[in-house]
Amino acid sequence: MKYTDISKQKKMVVNEPRNKGFSKFILLVVILLLIGTVLYVFRGKIKQAFNPISIIANVSAANILETDGRTNILVLGSDKRGAGAESGHVLTDTMMVVSVGAVDNNIVMVSLPRDLWITNYNCTTDICGGTLYKSNKLNAVYEFGGADEIKRVVQEITGIPIHYHVLVTFDLFEQAIEVLGGIEVNVDTAFTDRYYPVEGMENSLCGMKPEEADKLTENDFPCRWKTISFTTGVQTMDPITALDFARSRHGDNDEGTDFARAKRQQKVIVSIKDKAISIQTLFNPTKLKGLYDAYAKNVDTNMDLKTLESFYLLSQQIKFDKTVSVVLDNTSEADEGGLLYSPVDTQLYEDQWVLIPRTGDFSQIHAYMQKYIFGEKQ
Repeated sequence: MKYTDISKQKKMVVNEPRNKGFSKFILLVVILLLIGTVLYVFRGKIKQAFNPISIIANVSAANILETDGRTNILVLGSDKRGAGAESGHVLTDTMMVVSVGAVDNNIVMVSLPRDLWITNYNCTTDICGGTLYKSNKLNAVYEFGGADEIKRVVQEITGIPIHYHVLVTFDLFEQAIEVLGGIEVNVDTAFTDRYYPVEGMENSLCGMKPEEADKLTENDFPCRWKTISFTTGVQTMDPITALDFARSRHGDNDEGTDFARAKRQQKVIVSIKDKAISIQTLFNPTKLKGLYDAYAKNVDTNMDLKTLESFYLLSQQIKFDKTVSVVLDNTSEADEGGLLYSPVDTQLYEDQWVLIPRTGDFSQIHAYMQKYIFGEKQ
């Protein structure tokens, strides 16, 4: 059976190169998840939970999986709706290993590119016809192999054990904003995006015949896109507006890059976090339960509530100014993560643009991970 990559779409003329701006975004995602869950868990004892003596006592008793004093979490981010492998197509376009040091009290974050070519991963879903071994980009492994398989693959890539995984979709943020009654966001740069996708119209032919549509590019389907605009200044955003602001990919005024998009996502997440820990929310049981319900519906993870509580308490001791953030790519110097390259001949990769290790295997990446997690860079 020949495997078809569902992520292979007609390329838009306005596509921009990916950048490294997701590192802070992912860290904020993790923090937000912990805050949302723990606020609900601790709803009856908020003051005691934030007492320093209570925190230290709980951290000492925390039962968190670790290896050599570090706990490694695979964080997956997807724009698609709904979490979990059974909720439809979930391509994990943001992937990062977050390594938390309980002894060093630091965090090391390593971003993995979605276009990294993976061979012989175990595809267990019906779309593959059962248990088969396939090759594809890294961002498709979760959908077709599930959480256990993506963890196994990432362990093979990085050479370190993955103890936990977290998949989060943007539905989490939309529902959290709804619960909070909107958020305030300071827009630094005004922009207009004329190619913002309309939900549910991704494959619409816009009234054209199939033979006509085959001759067109993505830009030529007006019903698939809408125009959104933002002016500068502090604005109160409802869930739809905030998600438009965070997800826009093709804005003018230098807002069409992944780096600019990541900065906007950070702003939305920080705004949610600030309102979630405000007095008005902390002492509102309805809002606390709503935040937890949004988390439960939109996050796929193997962390239970006790583990999340322990992570939150542990985070009180983490020195965030010691956070190390690196990206595996094909543009940086080798000692800064440039361990990959894009082959010119793509016949072996289903004619897709992909990244593969410069050395032909993951041994150099393994050494690089050890250097940054345990070495002199910290």
